[in-house]
Amino acid sequence: MRMERLIGIMCVLADAQRTTIGALAERFEVSTRTIARDLDTLGQAGVPLVTFPGAGGGVGVVEGFKVRRDLLSTHDAAALYAALDGLRSVDGDQAVTQLIARLVPGADANAQVAAGGPIALDLSSWFADGIAQEKLALLLDAVRERRCARIEYIARSGRSARTVEPARLVYKQSSWYLHAFCREREAFRLFKLKRIAALEVLGETFEPRDTPALALSAPHAPLLLPPDEDVPGTFLVELDYDAADEFALVETIDARFLERGADEAAGVARFRTDDAAWVQRLCGFLGDLAHIRKP
Repeated sequence: MRMERLIGIMCVLADAQRTTIGALAERFEVSTRTIARDLDTLGQAGVPLVTFPGAGGGVGVVEGFKVRRDLLSTHDAAALYAALDGLRSVDGDQAVTQLIARLVPGADANAQVAAGGPIALDLSSWFADGIAQEKLALLLDAVRERRCARIEYIARSGRSARTVEPARLVYKQSSWYLHAFCREREAFRLFKLKRIAALEVLGETFEPRDTPALALSAPHAPLLLPPDEDVPGTFLVELDYDAADEFALVETIDARFLERGADEAAGVARFRTDDAAWVQRLCGFLGDLAHIRKP
């Protein structure tokens, strides 16, 4: 949060002729000592600060100093707003709203920025029960407060209880994951939130570990290609399915691979891959939704 606060302080100083350390501390909800350290950091970074002694004194910047907010084009502002608003949809923290106000001034009131961008991100759940949101909120607090969590996790090997040290929350494609140090495995692991059957944030705290770089692509992920891309080492897979099951099927297989006429009662999923074991697992997962034709 310190970088955001430094940017905010710089914007305040650029907008006002002068202010006081006490006023800045109240505005950013930190101590006056913290503000003093922040001002020292800004000074060392080259921001031309000026102090005014006496009862009516305070701190400011040299006349003419401005923060070039106009360097953000409407497109840039819309992209930045979309990213921050996506974070706000999960966190709901006022700090994110304040960050938007500092980095994209007037964005919430500017329809061209708030609604006119090419991308809108909402990472919250579709469901009103809020189970996913509850898990996210609990784990986000655990990450911030460095508190251990006890989870009951459903993996391919079965259900087990784990004590973990949450490091970060990760959104990948369409799912949320917890990146945490698992004490049972003595290593960092990714836990899919949908597979967490029970969750308790403990009172026990932990010292942060050296968190490894996060590999967001599976090391042994199979190739999944259109059927006409005859890449060496791949083979054609064809799965028959009923039209009534098409909607459920696209939750697992991209609609691009589903071939069916508008009036046909059945279709075929066709794609190429390089992993026969993955195809077997896929067919087992799909069950009656699809029946293998090839290979």
